[in-house]
Amino acid sequence: MEEAVLYKSEDATIYMKATGHVTALVCPPLKAAVFGRLDSPPRVEKVYLDLTDCEYMDSTFLGLIVGTQKRFSRLAGGLRGACGTIVLFGVNEACKGLLRTIGVLGMVEIAEAPPPFPSDLERLSGEAPASARFLLEAHEELSELSAENRKRFSVLSSVLKKAADAEGSKD
Repeated sequence: MEEAVLYKSEDATIYMKATGHVTALVCPPLKAAVFGRLDSPPRVEKVYLDLTDCEYMDSTFLGLIVGTQKRFSRLAGGLRGACGTIVLFGVNEACKGLLRTIGVLGMVEIAEAPPPFPSDLERLSGEAPASARFLLEAHEELSELSAENRKRFSVLSSVLKKAADAEGSKD
């Protein structure tokens, strides 16, 4: 199955759908769309992520879920439940295992049946590879979740920090 993320903001709801093996390749445009909408009025009340057709999520995508959850919760006034928590649907056992291992499972809500999604979700695709800074930020989100994650991502974060610093010095 081809890697893709689909997105739509409608009224006070964000709809996302991930398919295939979701990696850092599709994360930058998704983050730009989601964060842009979260930061714009009217306030977002619901964020849905359909993982029915998602076979695998890399750590960058997991970091994006964490970052989105943190921002959504903060903008919703720290409330949990219907307002302030991302709701995931169609989470297979492989993806649930990744969410559990990294510590994301406790931050989000898992629901059995998705609400009706709009039929005209926009396919987002990356024009360029994710920058080292983007990758670093996603992994910093994961590292903040636990000491285990800090250890798990310490070498990668160190390499990404050096690469991000080098990227910054070219600007």
